Amino acid sequence: MDSLILKIKKTIVDHKMVEPGDVVLVGVSGGPDSVALLRGLIELKQELNIELVIAHLNHSARGEESNRDARFVKNLGETLQIKTLIEKKDVPAEHEASKTSFQETARNLRMDFFQRTMTQVGATKVALGHTADDQVETVLMNLLRGSGLKGLGGMNPIRSPYIRPMFYCSRSEVVGFLDDRRLSYCKDSSNEKTDYLRNRIRLELIPFLQENYNPRIAENLFETSGIVRAENNYLKTLGDQEFNRAVSRSGENDSLSVDIEYFSALPLALKRRLVRSTIQSIKGDLRRISFFHIQEVLCLFDKSQKGKKIDLPDNLEVLCLGDHVEFKRIPESNSCILSHDEGSTSDWMSPLNIPGETPIEKTGLALKSEIIDPSGAEFIADQGNLAFLDFDKTGSDLMVRFFQAGDRLRPLGMKGSKKLKSLFIDEKVPQEMRSRIPILTTVDNDIIWVYGMRIADTYRVTSDTNKVLFIKGLP
Repeated sequence: MDSLILKIKKTIVDHKMVEPGDVVLVGVSGGPDSVALLRGLIELKQELNIELVIAHLNHSARGEESNRDARFVKNLGETLQIKTLIEKKDVPAEHEASKTSFQETARNLRMDFFQRTMTQVGATKVALGHTADDQVETVLMNLLRGSGLKGLGGMNPIRSPYIRPMFYCSRSEVVGFLDDRRLSYCKDSSNEKTDYLRNRIRLELIPFLQENYNPRIAENLFETSGIVRAENNYLKTLGDQEFNRAVSRSGENDSLSVDIEYFSALPLALKRRLVRSTIQSIKGDLRRISFFHIQEVLCLFDKSQKGKKIDLPDNLEVLCLGDHVEFKRIPESNSCILSHDEGSTSDWMSPLNIPGETPIEKTGLALKSEIIDPSGAEFIADQGNLAFLDFDKTGSDLMVRFFQAGDRLRPLGMKGSKKLKSLFIDEKVPQEMRSRIPILTTVDNDIIWVYGMRIADTYRVTSDTNKVLFIKGLP
């Protein structure tokens, strides 16, 4: 038995992915990963006592190439004598009609297709062809986007009903397996384009890191993701326990109450998890809920904030009532979700106190600044509320304001400037939050730092820096 198939078998057994009698829907795109997965499951089918059904969704995203892939999968199913279900969707058209990104639109349609197909054939599991390489790319994507532990843990080998039997297999093992057996598969030309972040990570960033920093960077990141995933799962268990202790239903089914005294004694990590869990319990998901939303809600857990209210996306309201904070849905007709009109700006502006604290209007935040000695220290802003800047370049006359039309920034590591609006879109910052993000500028209105996101490359700390301006956002 080939090493690849042995790995697939071990992964299935170790993670108890299937049970005897399961009908497994195999997502087959026609690419090397999914074809290798299908071939491996066929060889293990009898031993595992499972039945296989092929499922393929034609996204219509690559014209004739997409149709070619669909034909390939259809012919493959016929050759292997396996029931094959193929459906065609116009993802580009669906994307134009939706408010989601192209990738998210395609993913939503694909998941819907799998769910419907499972019901149609009585399947109990859906097998996907993700490999260890996909995991590494996912971890790096999430790292670059500023993710928490959940994102840095990447994908899970099993997330019912979805299973990933090739989770511990490398892409090179997959291609070697197919080449050794002279098995054909389709090549996706879009995988060679650098339009998408994942492709740039695979084609440019990982090879660069391997060549210049660590030849084993992929293996190390994969192992790290496993460590982070285990620790995140443990924290989730603790968070769920605290949720059950601190959160109570307050009358209406769509209203939850959190005791302030109990909440205040928790570590910050569990506070953030509890806030996210409470929002998710009412909203059903955490879409459009950002770091800034969580920070704003945390500020309400101060009895002095009694009567203060925060509006969140999708008709959610959070209100401090003195001894508890209430989370609830509000009628759409009375919704105050958008505290500012889309694209609106604020005239508020304040000098930055150096050293000292500068309260930020209507956010519950304050910026604390001080000058520190750069000798013998590393300055890595690993949290969105921290910034290390070259004080000789920024000067002492700095201002804090909010977004203004036409704002541009030269993000750290970039040669050119970028519209701040484009940066918000790339980082998926909700529209209603954009006018409440503090922006640090020079007196000449040159942007130095967009709070929670990026500093300008011009003001970064270098080996020649003599004084470091350290700024921290306080809830």
